Parts: sequence; C-alpha cells; structure tokens
Amino acid sequence: MKFLLICSTVLLLAVAGGGGAGGAELGPRVEAQEVSISLEPERHLVVGQSSIVFEHGAERVLIRLAETAQVESARAAGKEIPFSFARGTLVLELPQGENVTITVSYRAEFNDPVSRNPAAGEDPSYGVSAAITAEGTFLGGGSHWYPVPSQVPLCRKISITAPAGIEGITNGARILRETSAGVTKSVWQESRPVGVPSVSAGPYLIEERQAAGVTLYSYLYRDNANLAPRYLDAAAKYLSFYQGLFGPYPFEKFAIVENFFPTGYGFPSFTLLGGTVIRLPFIADTSLPHEIVHSWWGNGIDVDLSQGNWCEGLVTYLADYLLMERRSPAEALEYRKQLLIDYASLVTAENDFPLTSFVSRSDPASRAIGYGKGAMLFHMIRSQIGDDAFFNALRAIARDRVYGSASWNDLAAAFSRSAGRDLSPWLGEWLSRPGGPRFSLSQVEKKRQGDGWLVTGTVYQSSPPFDVRLPLTLETESGVIESVVPVRDQNSVRFAISTPVPPQRLLLDPEASIFRIISPSEIPATVNSIKGSTSLVGVITKNCKAPPELFKAMLDSLSQADARVLIESALDPAQAQSDDLVFCGMPQNLSLLQIPQQLNTAYKSTIAAAGDDSLLFVVLKHNPPGRGVIALFQPESRAAAEKYAAKITHYGKYGVLIFSAGSIRIKGTGIAAGEGRLIDFLN
Repeated sequence: MKFLLICSTVLLLAVAGGGGAGGAELGPRVEAQEVSISLEPERHLVVGQSSIVFEHGAERVLIRLAETAQVESARAAGKEIPFSFARGTLVLELPQGENVTITVSYRAEFNDPVSRNPAAGEDPSYGVSAAITAEGTFLGGGSHWYPVPSQVPLCRKISITAPAGIEGITNGARILRETSAGVTKSVWQESRPVGVPSVSAGPYLIEERQAAGVTLYSYLYRDNANLAPRYLDAAAKYLSFYQGLFGPYPFEKFAIVENFFPTGYGFPSFTLLGGTVIRLPFIADTSLPHEIVHSWWGNGIDVDLSQGNWCEGLVTYLADYLLMERRSPAEALEYRKQLLIDYASLVTAENDFPLTSFVSRSDPASRAIGYGKGAMLFHMIRSQIGDDAFFNALRAIARDRVYGSASWNDLAAAFSRSAGRDLSPWLGEWLSRPGGPRFSLSQVEKKRQGDGWLVTGTVYQSSPPFDVRLPLTLETESGVIESVVPVRDQNSVRFAISTPVPPQRLLLDPEASIFRIISPSEIPATVNSIKGSTSLVGVITKNCKAPPELFKAMLDSLSQADARVLIESALDPAQAQSDDLVFCGMPQNLSLLQIPQQLNTAYKSTIAAAGDDSLLFVVLKHNPPGRGVIALFQPESRAAAEKYAAKITHYGKYGVLIFSAGSIRIKGTGIAAGEGRLIDFLN
C-alpha cells in the first residue's frame, strides 16, 4: 500500500503527459510496478519479486522474462493465479474487477562470459547482456532480468539487495541506502519511468554532491575512487552547459558508475564506464559529455525507429563535435573533415544504406553512416537555418517530447517551425537516399574585368544530383571571398566570382561544411583505409614476429576477417599492385613498402628505448602510385604483438602508430595529395 501511495502523487501527472511508451494495443495500462531483487554473486543468481498494477478490464497479459528464469509463483489478492511460461514469455490470467495487482516470484541465473581482454569491435556490449559475478554485476535491460510488462509503468520502484558492501544502482532517485544484518540495500524511485532499466552492482565507494540543480553521484571501485572529484566536476560543468542549450535535465540524478568490463553506456540517469575506460585522462571531457547529452536525446526522448535512429548522429554532433567547436575552429574543421574521410574510407556501394535504415552500429561502415553522416546532416541544418533557430528547435523538442518518443519527421517539423519554412522535402532527400554528392570543378578561368578580375567555371555533380548549397572560397592577395552556388536538380552549374585584386586559389568547400563523397586523392592513408578495403590481402613475411593466428586476429579486429592471408613468396607482382596489402614484418622486396626516413628514425629510437616491447603499424599509399593502400604490421616480439595488436583498431583516423612500454607513443596521419579540391591560379 505504501508503494501505491507514493505513486499516486505522480499518477495524475503521468496520465496528463501521456504515460510511458507504447499504445493501448500493447496491453492494459500499467499503473505502477515494484521490483525487489536479491543478488547472489557466488551463484550468479538473482532472486526476485515484482508487483504490477494493471488497469482493470484485461483478462490476460503477456510479460517478458529471461528465458532461463524459473517462475515460482504468480499471485493476485493473495491467491495463486493461472500462468504459463515458455521462451521468455509469461502469460497471466487476470481476475476481473478493479485495478489488478499481480505479484510474480522468480529466480534466474546470469553468467555471460566476460573477457578480461575483449576483442575490439563495434559491439559495445562485448557480447555481455547480463552477468552476476564476484567482481561485479551488470543486468542489461535487454536480458529481461525482471518481469517486463508490455507498457512502461506510470511509476516504478526498484529495490536491490546484495551481500554487505555490494552497492546496487539503477534508474531513478535513491530513496534508501542501508547496510544491516550482512546485506546492503538500496531503493530507487522513478517519477517518470522510461524504457527498461538496467542494474549495476559492485563494491563501490560512493561520493555525492548537488550541482546544476541535479544530485550527482560517483560509484567507483576502490582503485579508481580518487578520480571521483574529476568526474563530478566535469558532470556538473556539462550538465549546466547542456541545460542551457536544451532545457531542464529530465531525470532525478546523474551518476558516474564503474563497470567491471570496458563499456561506455548511457542509461536514464547514469553512465556505466569500464574501469580501464575511466582511467583514460580524456574520458571526462569526451565520453562523459556524450553520455550526458544522451540524457535528453535517446534516454529522455526515445527514438521512434520506424524512420531510422536519429539520436546517435545528433549526440555525436552536440557532444563530440560541438565541444571541439567551442575550443577551437581549427579542431572543429578537422573533425568535420575526418567525418568525410571516414565515410569515404569505410563505406562502399555494397555496404551503404540511407539514414532511415540506420538502427545501431554493427561495423565501421554503419558507424560512419549513422554517427558521421548523421552528424554532418545536423551541421547542414544548423548552417541553413542559423544557431538561434537550430537550438530553439531542440529546446522545443526536448520540452514537448520528453518521456515520449520522436522520429525524423518530428525533428524535421520542429526545425521547419523554428526556421519559418518547410525543410521536409530537402531533409527527406538526404534521409531516404544512400550516399551523397560528388563534386568537381571544371572550365575554371580568370580574366580581367574593368579594374578587377572575374573568375568563372562550372561545378559538376554526380548523378543523381542532391539539393546542396555548395560553398566556394576564392583566395586573393587581400583576403578571401566566400560564395555559395545553389546546386539543386542539376549535374552542372556555372558560377562567377568578382574580385578587385588578383585571384590566387579557388577552393571547393574548404571548411567541410556539407556532406559530400570526397575523392580518393583527398583521403590520407589510415587504419580506416584498411577497415574499408574490399580487396585486402595479408602477407606474412620471413621477418614476421607474430604467429599467423595472431596476425589473422588483428585483421579480424580491423573488420577484415575474410581477408586472404598468404606467405610473401606466394604474392605475385600483379596482386601486389592491384590489391590492398598488410605485411606482417618488413617484406624482402623493399620497393613495395618504402617507409619514410623520418618515421624509420623515430621507430629505431623507440626500439632503442623499449627493446622488444615495441610495435609499429603504418599505412601508406601504394608506391609506385596505384590504387589503394599498403600497410606494415611490425611487432618486435610475440609479446608485443599480443599486447598491442588489438589496440590498433581504436586509432582509425591515424596512419602511423608506434606502441611501446605499455602505451601509444606516436600517432600521426599523412597529408592527402588532393586535399581541398582546389584550382591554383599561381601555377
């Protein structure tokens, strides 16, 4: 009864606001739910009970619960009620009358394998949906660790009990925390539940403070507890900043929680970061603000996936990109360029798809589309309608859609209202079509015109054309002249730019302000070039100091599990020129791979300092000039290969990596030969 009284004050608000996600066709409305679980780490076991209050009128309800669970009883009004449970679906026969409260008692074992050195990849869960261990507990919402009704309840309370010293955390406000009789208990109350909550538990040291009108917590293991002030300071700073952009923070708290394997999750009211991740010095200003932004976009407002997942592109733009823009225009420019490089390096005609088909990342190409192309689309919207209209639209969406869901159409409508014109036709084209435009300059001439000069030419666009406002920049002796060429349903458009002083260079979109498919000459050779290759061959030389299985695992981590692998003597000259190559060890034919002298010197210095604990990975353009790239994977010992090979995939935008003494020592990228798409009038 106490639980129902707590919820009753929220119920009127929830009904007025539309309640949880889902419609009436999903089953009867869920007025309230209480979940109580007890964790037994040594047995990988959760023992639970859940009381659910259904709106009157339903005769039967379907509830999701882990397939491996054992349902011990289902009761209503103190009496057993009929139920069946198979393949993760619990079917309950409800008694008739007013609102019906049913109580389900169950137990389930969760023990997904958790690797201490998980292979690199695009799966952020590393295959772990739920695990209860002595080291820590993670119960992901997708594991259905508790009875999940078809509709989100209008209010929800979760109690977590564990052996003394094991602290649990989930969605909502913490209304109780105590340790007695050998157990630690915490109770969490959600005033406006969203989605299916996850639970984390471990031997946490907890710190708490109030900042930006929000209760902040850190739940960190002892070894990382000294990092709490840094993370709490950063959370306070970014929560304040983003509340200024989007409006009130939508949840009861924000917590930084440590996980026992290297995740980077954002949940409603907390982020779950692996211990190895938390220790990285840059995470407090990169991953943390990214997850804070998800509090509004993706958690506070769910994604209506019927038109694709918009939130990853939006969060990438508002966190990863926008913070760089605030620090430095140069950093922002490099970030936009990198998004275009990643797309051109990783996405092919075979793996491309429109943004309306993006749900979640599954490989580097899908990430380049959903995160990268999505972010660039938001940049183009902002560039078209201006900062005021862009951020006013976001505030309106955050206000009107919080605790509900939104689709691309909803976002398009909000941006259109804020801009005072209909953006839907333009946006619809960018959302529904794969790929993007390719541009080139042709027939560019300069001639005297009175006291000045006139630069004319033609912009060519690949078919079918996109509706684009293409920026051109004319550099002169006294500064730059900006021009915008509308390229709509045309494959070619003439342009003319006047200048009172002699022109020097004409550049096509030098600020990377639009999404376009850049040419191969604009792409430096990088790790992502290897990831995006469609004709990769791994070559094992006599100098290779890694066993073949480790070399193949490294290729697998670079999304090249299907690459052919052969010994150097089996590589024919035609293949060496036509395919992308990764050598394990320096090839005998040194003409195939000419390492720049400066890099050679730097690596020799590394070896002199660190000895066998060194590894070089370098990606170069084919030499002599040909298609594609050629790379060298050179560990100085098997131990170095085992230590560093799996790290390479995390440095996708770089073409030079040197590891030694346990960490990355040098990372860099070469300059693309055709960068800028320019016409030089001085040559």
